[in-house]
Amino acid sequence: MKTLLARITDQDWRYKMGRRFEAFTEEAFHVIRWSLVVGLARYLSLHAPGWQFALIHWILSALLFGYIASRLLLRPEIEIFPGTRSFWCKLLQSTFNFLICVGAFLVLMWGINELAEGVAHYRFGSMRQ
Repeated sequence: MKTLLARITDQDWRYKMGRRFEAFTEEAFHVIRWSLVVGLARYLSLHAPGWQFALIHWILSALLFGYIASRLLLRPEIEIFPGTRSFWCKLLQSTFNFLICVGAFLVLMWGINELAEGVAHYRFGSMRQ
């Protein structure tokens, strides 16, 4: 408990924690903002006439995947084999991180689709035709 209190009162530690928290909230805000834009495009692709909104939805979804991939894959990877330098270990680790990225994207797209479905149901009734 004393060490926790000592850290909380240390200005350098508080500054570092504040910067980490700020970076995390900034990343979360960007993902939420992108998700809302993709959700709006999804909603319009289902209710507006024309194929253009579906194309916009797919393009924005690809950009969202690129954004998530840039955050999860191009930064230091989640290590499953710490300290190893073998080619196969690196390949397996990169594959694992790519699967995490795809999983996060699929969960996010599922949430976006559910949100668009909820908005459409609230506004117009069910989206499914």
